[in-house]
Parts: sequence; C-alpha cells; structure tokens
Amino acid sequence: MTAMWMERRNKSQAGFTLLEIMIALAVLGASLVVLLGLRNRSLAMASLSNHMTEAALLANLRISDHSTFPDVGLQEGAFEAMPYRWMQEVRPTPFDGIREIVLSVRWREGGHEEEMRLTRYLFR
Repeated sequence: MTAMWMERRNKSQAGFTLLEIMIALAVLGASLVVLLGLRNRSLAMASLSNHMTEAALLANLRISDHSTFPDVGLQEGAFEAMPYRWMQEVRPTPFDGIREIVLSVRWREGGHEEEMRLTRYLFR
C-alpha cells in the first residue's frame, strides 16, 4: 500500500499547482499593462515631436517673411488650414540697427496647449 501511495503522490506533483499558474498570469498581466503604457507614451512623444518640427518650420517661415526692418510691437495670427497659432513680439535692443523677434507657435495637444518659441535677431 505504501508503494501505491508514493506512486500516486509522484504523479500528482508532476504538474504545476493552481497557485503557481495564477502567480504566473498575474506577472504576465502586470507586464502587459506596463508595456501598453510605454507604447502609448511612445506614441504621444512621437506626436509631440511631429508638432514641434512643424511648429519650428512654420516659425522659420514666418520670421523669414520680413522683407523690411520690422517695427517694435506685438502681432498675432494663425497659419491657414493648420491647428497652429502664432504670436510675434518685436523688441528693441540697445543697438539701433538690431531688433529681437520672439515668435511663439501654439497648438492644442492632448487636452492642453503646447508652445514652441523661436528667437531671432534682425539687422538693418
């Protein structure tokens, strides 16, 4: 009888217990949640990078439009058919022939507003 009992005991211990399987599934589930969160964060960062690149190109385009020496002041506007708005501030400098231009480009991203600023100096 003892040999039969030992034989049954060895056969039943050959597989995984329910507790071991539940722990493995919990670890796997937690890992998947973390990986999906990282994927979503990666997509958000790629979108922000795309918007920053477009905003920088639009800001350079806006600043390069100055064919004459700009007057000191503040201007605002929007780029046509794009979700970007701009605000340009022309500031005086201690030198007569130099103006500082600060151009801010803004857009909505993920429920809040993002901004990219570009500063240039124009010479007469």
